[in-house]
Amino acid sequence: MTIYSHSRLETFKSCPLKYKFNYIDKIEREEEGIEAFLGSRFHEVMEKIYKNLPFRKHSLDELLDFYKDDWNKNYHDKIIIADNERKAKDYKEIGKKFIEDYYQRYYPFNQGKVLGTERWVIINLDDKGEYKLRGIIDRLNQTKDGTYEIHDYKTSKSLPEQSRMDEDRQLALYQIGVQSMWNDVCNVELVWHYVAFDKEIRSKRTEEELDELKKDTIDLIKKIEATREFLPNESILCGWCYYKDICPLHKHEYMVGNLPVNKYLKDSGVKLVNEFAKLDDKKKSYKVKIKEIDEELEEIKEAVIQYAGNIGVEVVIGSDHKLKITSSEKINVPGKGTKERESLIELLSQLNRLEEVSVFDVAELKKAIKEEKWDSAILDEIKKFVEVETVKSVRLSKSKRED
Repeated sequence: MTIYSHSRLETFKSCPLKYKFNYIDKIEREEEGIEAFLGSRFHEVMEKIYKNLPFRKHSLDELLDFYKDDWNKNYHDKIIIADNERKAKDYKEIGKKFIEDYYQRYYPFNQGKVLGTERWVIINLDDKGEYKLRGIIDRLNQTKDGTYEIHDYKTSKSLPEQSRMDEDRQLALYQIGVQSMWNDVCNVELVWHYVAFDKEIRSKRTEEELDELKKDTIDLIKKIEATREFLPNESILCGWCYYKDICPLHKHEYMVGNLPVNKYLKDSGVKLVNEFAKLDDKKKSYKVKIKEIDEELEEIKEAVIQYAGNIGVEVVIGSDHKLKITSSEKINVPGKGTKERESLIELLSQLNRLEEVSVFDVAELKKAIKEEKWDSAILDEIKKFVEVETVKSVRLSKSKRED
């Protein structure tokens, strides 16, 4: 039986192919996003703060020294910085600011009794134990009034709205696990610390919401286990993915990205794409020109029709060509879903003519009207629901003009 995790489920939702590379093929990568690296370093500081309580309280300088040493010790050349305008030192400095803000806000860290840091939790989603998850709670607290608080630290540079956190899956799943740990777990609050904004977001879940979450999570697990073709999903998250070199959406870019210009331009794929783009641009320029010509032709057509009508002719002669003006009737039937169309169908049914137009085939109805298949009284009733307009058209042909 596979025991899932929140991150595993989220990986599948964001990109099934990445899920396959990571959890099925188990392709290991040394690469790590700078944001994830920063998050890990901040979590290490938080664990140091709360794990040593109540025996001692670290000073801010001690924590900053620990952070600096931890950063330098763990930093490696496989860390990915997707933002070209940022350097590693920028992230290191912002992490320092996160710690300072957090320390100033929560010192002496006595907001509740710490029940655990980086604590594993097992979540049973069904009574039979067929579907399970596991996760790690950043910090589990209990306040003086007995409320259990599930804390999570976020170093993200974006601040979500309350409505989004009220639907967050991760901490709500952890709540299910915590409620099974002790008999006195009645009141639970979910707490996110968005340290880039020095802001807390809190949320609660009802038992009905937790039951619905269990069901949705089981459905997602069933979907994962039924999947046979794990397709890539292109999104903004691709910039932080460490499987680009084997992903069909980015593999070629990875292959030629670092080539010198002379070799890059000789690559067969690059040449084909460049040629395609060149012809596509050419095609688009033609479309613009054709549109301009069509508009000009329409203006001339209207002028020719007016000219022919003024002098009473149906053919207008040019130097080598002639234009013949013809008239035809265009029948417009009420659109689907309109009351007029429903009334027309009802009328045809009452007149016993609905079968003759293949139970209201628009083309058959137009043909019946145009060819006047029915007597004039019936046609007059039907024409109350349709619009008949005369359409003028122009046909160009060669003219035989004697010199």
